[in-house]
Amino acid sequence: MKPIFKHNKLIEASYKLNSREQFFILYLISQISQGDTTFKEYSMSYSEIERIINFDGKRRIANRSEVFRLMDKLNDMPIIYEHGSVVGKSVWFQYMEHNKDTDEFTFSLSEKLRGYLLQLREHFTKYNLKNIIYLSSNAIRLYEVLKRHQFKGECLLKVEEIKFFLGLDKQYDKYYDFKRYVIQSAKKEIEKYTDISFDYEPAVKVGKRVVSLRFKIKNNIPTETLPEGILEQIEDKWNPGGNLESSLPRARFIAYQMLVQKGVGEKFVLQDLFPHKKFNYSPLIGYEDLYVKRLWKHFLSKTKSNNKPATFVSWWRKGYLTEDQVHSKLLEEVVELKKMMSVNERDNREQAKEMTAEEYNNKSIL
Repeated sequence: MKPIFKHNKLIEASYKLNSREQFFILYLISQISQGDTTFKEYSMSYSEIERIINFDGKRRIANRSEVFRLMDKLNDMPIIYEHGSVVGKSVWFQYMEHNKDTDEFTFSLSEKLRGYLLQLREHFTKYNLKNIIYLSSNAIRLYEVLKRHQFKGECLLKVEEIKFFLGLDKQYDKYYDFKRYVIQSAKKEIEKYTDISFDYEPAVKVGKRVVSLRFKIKNNIPTETLPEGILEQIEDKWNPGGNLESSLPRARFIAYQMLVQKGVGEKFVLQDLFPHKKFNYSPLIGYEDLYVKRLWKHFLSKTKSNNKPATFVSWWRKGYLTEDQVHSKLLEEVVELKKMMSVNERDNREQAKEMTAEEYNNKSIL
């Protein structure tokens, strides 16, 4: 997984997002390459967003409405920054569109963030996404702030500064509560899950009021490690591609090519259509291309849409193309096509069930 690069000015900005929202934003940032000159456009269905956030089986998002609320929240919550006498605000997304037919969100990070995330050469902080996966909202932000100062081994931070960074400006007026519910709580999480730990003490007091804290930052071996391969699972949710010819069986690879050539999104084919239980019905294995061909023909006979790929995706997700009556009809048609095949052709397909498309082509089975 790619590391996260954030300019220190963005780390020292103020925003209040919960841990789920921060994880999603940081995941998007981890997809940025420092060779990129512009922000990429993301296009994700609600199910893809759900899979990314629930990558390890934990139900951070339970249903479609929560995904919609997540996207709305991210589009509405500003980043507040202060530089000297200048106070500014920025949104996370330059734009966001929601296609109601396909339930797909299309968005790009704000151009205002370009100088804070792209082609960073100095004054930036780098860390791995794995360090924040299981942290709470406050712990994520405090981890970033302390990680920014790790190279020095210590830092002096005003209490009001920390509250600003964490989006807690008008909360925890009593230092005891701030210490107990924010600093101490985050300290336990950071030591448990991340590559740093810290000690702290009051540095400046005005009367009994603690004005600033001195942090001692150390390298750390987390007491709880992530399961092996967990980060690869996150990547798989968003980027399932790779060399599909060497990973998909021949008939399924042909089905994939047919749909993509018609304009259907590859992520939908790989993450929604292929895993569906009816697509994996045993009589169809090895004959998925025939099923898809009949499925698309059936779909065309029913739709008058001008945007057929989007409508196909929408109908599949709504269950119109997987109803028992439709499935049975298409299955019967595939069975009839199988009966019409020559013995040699059926034998080749039976052999190809156990082979990838690449293996099949290399063996030149006729």
